[in-house]
Amino acid sequence: MQKIKYPKVDEILYKEVLPSGLEVYLLPNKNVKNFYMTFSTKFGSLYTEFKKASAASYTKIPDGVAHFLEHITFKMPDGDASDYFANLGSESNAYTSFKVTCYEVYGYDKFKENLNYLLDFVQTPCYTSKMIEAEKGIIAEEVKMCEDNTLSLLSYSLYRNLFSKYKYSSFVCGNVKDVKSTTLKDIENSYQTFYHPSNMFIIITGNFNHEEALAIIEENQAKKKFENAPEIKIKRINEPNKVVKEYEEIPANVEVEKVNIGLKMPLSNFSKLNISDIKRDILVNIIINSNFGRTSEIRERLINGNIITDGIIASKYITDDYLIIELSAETPYPQRYISIMKEKLKKITITKEELEIKKRVAISNYILSFDDIEETSYNIQSDLVNYGQVIHNIYDIYNELDYSTAEEVAKKINDKNMAIVVLVPKEDK
Repeated sequence: MQKIKYPKVDEILYKEVLPSGLEVYLLPNKNVKNFYMTFSTKFGSLYTEFKKASAASYTKIPDGVAHFLEHITFKMPDGDASDYFANLGSESNAYTSFKVTCYEVYGYDKFKENLNYLLDFVQTPCYTSKMIEAEKGIIAEEVKMCEDNTLSLLSYSLYRNLFSKYKYSSFVCGNVKDVKSTTLKDIENSYQTFYHPSNMFIIITGNFNHEEALAIIEENQAKKKFENAPEIKIKRINEPNKVVKEYEEIPANVEVEKVNIGLKMPLSNFSKLNISDIKRDILVNIIINSNFGRTSEIRERLINGNIITDGIIASKYITDDYLIIELSAETPYPQRYISIMKEKLKKITITKEELEIKKRVAISNYILSFDDIEETSYNIQSDLVNYGQVIHNIYDIYNELDYSTAEEVAKKINDKNMAIVVLVPKEDK
């Protein structure tokens, strides 16, 4: 096993790649009593047009198939996988995001049984047309819940106005029409393409023996036969710089208006800075937090003026070609909020003092994060999905951050391509 050491935090991540290509990541923590194990595939809602390298053409599936597949993978010949885990005294769940589908188990006892069954149920495809038809009604109800959820509406409405081609604008679960049109062939094509061990990884954190865990996984996988690893090609989407719609008001079930401001910035803007993707992303996080976080001047001004009811929810994510920043808030004065935020966005800055304070806070949070086995697992997963490797030297990267680079990154954050969505209360009929 490869040992990956985390500097300054006295933690070791053990990594092994099995002959099938399956990647295993094990990070023991004897300070806790429980364990958390995830089995994930790099298949999310974005991947709706794909092919194996040997195929002549791309396969196109409806939106939401990755999520649909997550649902019915729990269906086993002898019952539902979640019931098995419950009988072991463990909790099981799963989720699908834009880029990954993750099956998770959280337990205190019977480590071997939990791990073997997690591997087995995910690697036992037993899909039927009858099963798929039966599940459509359940998933359609979930879609309707997403459509009625104000936070989902706020985000996805913004994405629809930011992107003309990217699938970020579609619900992870698709819409009701997508659900109804999903077929057994869609499910089987997706599973055969994306659920090969070479496109998957296991992460286990918590109280367990890493050598025992690897032995269990190796024994389990040795009993199974896998085809040769497919080379997967995802159809490239060329998303234009221009936003679809700069401003939209949407009637919703809200009592107070909610505003979401989205910035769409080409990653090419940052390429001349000659810094790594992870350093760019860390600096963007620090700059956003400094300008819009809980201790920022703009938040204090908006709160004191009763312009927002709480704080500004500031977040960022990276697409293939763009840095996206979202700034949302609840406000009884949406136009005033928008005006003040636009003014602020024209002068994004950071001082040396702010940079050093944010670095210290970030390092402290990073060290403390290892006490949370779920957060540790999520951070490993995020690294693998976003950077293709575990970023183990975060402590050193934070210490290497310099003010001149931070200044240059701050200058690249701008409002040239911006979309705004406002949820307004529905009028009583």
